[in-house]
Amino acid sequence: MTANGFSRRDFMKVGGSLAAAASMATRGEAQFEHTNQIECTYHILGVPLRSGSLYPGNENDAQAYRDVQLLARLQAAGCKAFDHGNVAVPSYLPHHSIPPIRSWPGPRIAWDCVSEGIAPYLQQPGHVPLLIGCDCSVVVGSARALMRTGAQEIHVLYIDGDFDDAPPDPARCLSAASCAVWLLTQNSPFWAGPPLPPSQVTVLGWSNPSRSEAANRARSMPLVDIRRLGTSEAARQALQAIPASASILLHFDIDVFQKEELPAAYFPHAEGLRLSEGTELLSVLLKDPRIRIIEISEYAALRDLEQHYVSKLVDLLTAGLKRS
Repeated sequence: MTANGFSRRDFMKVGGSLAAAASMATRGEAQFEHTNQIECTYHILGVPLRSGSLYPGNENDAQAYRDVQLLARLQAAGCKAFDHGNVAVPSYLPHHSIPPIRSWPGPRIAWDCVSEGIAPYLQQPGHVPLLIGCDCSVVVGSARALMRTGAQEIHVLYIDGDFDDAPPDPARCLSAASCAVWLLTQNSPFWAGPPLPPSQVTVLGWSNPSRSEAANRARSMPLVDIRRLGTSEAARQALQAIPASASILLHFDIDVFQKEELPAAYFPHAEGLRLSEGTELLSVLLKDPRIRIIEISEYAALRDLEQHYVSKLVDLLTAGLKRS
């Protein structure tokens, strides 16, 4: 049976003709249109995780989103949303700088907690976990939860100023966040897997290049290409490259923004998107009905004591999710 319900036997009856291919495409489009009619419900979940961080304080970043009324602002934008508090992550996880991965096995424990915490929402069509206050490595736990739903194909849209695909190195300590795409797409002893094929991950907006071999590299669209195409067109092309039947995990690291416009990222970048470009990008991506999980990562509350920048992030999110 194909992903859109057309059996191989049916295909062979018509000689594998273009008519059969057209029928298969039509059924895929019908499935996409049915999904598009489902009203989304967003489930806000904080991830109190510091294991991936070198500096203290990041374990409570989700609270800043709540302080600036994330839930009320989503509801005012016409979204059906609920705040379920934080994922239950142990507070006693290790903190160390022993190679190859900082604070291991803390990140793995957190991934398992995230995976278990969001699983009930993913069992229901149109219910979308919205993770806040997390680091980039949680994408591994989120992807695992999505795999367990039986989704026929998963695609990760990974928006980040970095490629985050550094291979773990026994000679130096790296954060799990800096290895996130590598961990997600490669066989390793760090999680049970199975890994996603690199072709099912698209890294958008990077200005710091990949550190993996070309054969192991995810698909990508760097910042320069987004600027060349125009932000909205780049978002449309990224979505068009994903099969209609796929379930999408949208990961958004705020260090994709330039430091001058958003200095509250954990690792701010001199080069990056402007806030106006980020609004355009998310306004296209977040409207896609295939999205099953949203993650907003790497906000550093200690760099935003006035909560000015987290409020801008909520503006971006509500503009993208606003019901038309």
